[in-house]
Amino acid sequence: MQDRPAAVGRALRPPVGCEPHAAAHPTDRETRSGDQRGQLVALRDLGAFPPDVDLDALARDLDLEGPVKDPTQMSADALMAEMREVTKKLLAYGARVPKELMLFVKNMMFLDGAIARLAPDLDILAEIQQVHTEIAMRHGARLAAELGIDPELTSQFDMEAIKSAMGVPGVDTLTYREVQERRETVRKRLEEKRKRA
Repeated sequence: MQDRPAAVGRALRPPVGCEPHAAAHPTDRETRSGDQRGQLVALRDLGAFPPDVDLDALARDLDLEGPVKDPTQMSADALMAEMREVTKKLLAYGARVPKELMLFVKNMMFLDGAIARLAPDLDILAEIQQVHTEIAMRHGARLAAELGIDPELTSQFDMEAIKSAMGVPGVDTLTYREVQERRETVRKRLEEKRKRA
């Protein structure tokens, strides 16, 4: 049983000989550094927004500089209102889901199921940091060249930015089991709201 978290961790890493391409994960550096505008630029470049979208206005309308909202601390009504409002704003800016992003989501769903079965007590935050470190060591120079950035930037890692992006700014660790508990809390609140309606 001890080897299962390590096995899942290894599955998260790129196979030996497979070098990542910068365009495959355009928001990785921006997510690690907390650069939310950079994330919007990367999503636009991926095709999630029209090329001429006003990213500054989009960032303001989405309140990206505001405090992180924890869905487990919101009522079902507040959560539904937030989701409805964000969806309206995204659609107003011409947001769409490009094929590459859907493939990424599909892969994450597969990984989600594997972790649930093999390593529910895996510390996801520690794994993210370990994967980042390994990718930076193996492929940092190439990624820096493809992205046109200082090679030192590929090794930068901001755990607080990761936690903020995941909506869990106040935690030190985050196991998959805890993620499931958070999902269940949100699911129950939404189910209660549906029953009341």
